[in-house]
Amino acid sequence: MSTKKRNWKPQTALVHSGTLRSGFGETSEAIYLTQGYVYETAQAAEARFKGEEPGFIYSRYANPTVDMFEKRMCALEGAE
Repeated sequence: MSTKKRNWKPQTALVHSGTLRSGFGETSEAIYLTQGYVYETAQAAEARFKGEEPGFIYSRYANPTVDMFEKRMCALEGAE
């Protein structure tokens, strides 16, 4: 699902904004219970922790579930 802004009614935005699908073809969003994430190399981990590369680093800061929720709240409030 694209995260591009559309002319959705608020109800539709709450259902679809921020939707992040995995490669498994599920019909609803997964709830991510992980605390940490895997990195290809130590350098990739360092870059992500420094904020030089996008991505999740630790669930206390952000995770895919929280990211979807934040995007839905932004859509509801008309924020970016």
